[in-house]
Amino acid sequence: MRRALHALLLLAICLGFAHPASAIEVTDVLGRKVSMDHAPQRIVLGEGRLFFALALLDRDNPFQRVVGWQNDMRLLDPHTYQVYAEQYPQIAKLPLIGQASEQSVSAEQILALKPDLAIFSIAGEGPTQHSPVADLLAQAGVPVLFIDFRVQPIRNTRVSLQALGQLLGREQQAQDYLKLYDCHLARVTERVVGLKESERPKVFLELLAGVWQAPGHTTGKSGLGSLVQAAGGHNIGADVVPGALGDVSVEYVLQADPDVYIATGNRAPGVLLGAGVSADTARQSLSRITARPEFAPLRPIQAGQAHALWHDFYNSPFNILALEAMARWIHPERFADVDPQATMDDINQLLRVGLAGHYWIDAK
Repeated sequence: MRRALHALLLLAICLGFAHPASAIEVTDVLGRKVSMDHAPQRIVLGEGRLFFALALLDRDNPFQRVVGWQNDMRLLDPHTYQVYAEQYPQIAKLPLIGQASEQSVSAEQILALKPDLAIFSIAGEGPTQHSPVADLLAQAGVPVLFIDFRVQPIRNTRVSLQALGQLLGREQQAQDYLKLYDCHLARVTERVVGLKESERPKVFLELLAGVWQAPGHTTGKSGLGSLVQAAGGHNIGADVVPGALGDVSVEYVLQADPDVYIATGNRAPGVLLGAGVSADTARQSLSRITARPEFAPLRPIQAGQAHALWHDFYNSPFNILALEAMARWIHPERFADVDPQATMDDINQLLRVGLAGHYWIDAK
């Protein structure tokens, strides 16, 4: 018996050496362990706009490993899609696993592409943490990595890029960006530590203003709403919207009397912002939004002090730019030396195709 046990032990040791510790194991934003025995070469993106993370890591060609994606960027942010399509024409031929909704995606479409990794967001237009698609892929042996830039952007930008950097063999590229990110994040958050509630200006953040079916689409305590808090503001939507997204009435906003109005947009008929958009185009589109009768009486709009952000900051590792822009609008004196354009210039040094265009705008 002892000899048999010894033989089994030797066999186990030998088998262990037969599979060297070359496997890559990371923890995703849901706390799940994701293991691979090689860096992925065939990636499926659960949302097309998740490619921004790859742009920071696979800098020479963010699409070199992508074998399929959703059509959301082409449909929902056509300016950005066009800029990248001009640089990387192959994306026009990338197989589509769906359009711009979770319901349009099927596991069969993904499996037909023979991916060795699927990258999903925990919430959004693609398969999420509650989607059966992820379960079916796992059963088929396809690892699924969940990342997040939209629900808890500040915390999960770091977790997402660290995990992706390890899996892709791009740890240094991930750390290069996170070092910049952490530096700029600290510069904002350290200056608002200890602010009394009375010192936090009231902010109304209207998402997809002019595009959403009714005025008053906004965010609560997570998403872009959490950036308002981090920038030293008080998001009036967080007082009544329990989740990440919701709608408030015009009457509620007028009664709340916000000090700062910020719209988000990326396409007509809303605010035009993003890749390839000029300042004049962006400002004119903001003027059309602020001329709507519903919110025209608001103090900041009447004073010509309305602002707008590229909507896709809500789902992008570049959310630090939104944080800095908000900080300047919410506390102009406290953050007079913060320059999001300079930060964008630094980020562009890490990108082959830089962020060119206008991603935020003031009414004046």
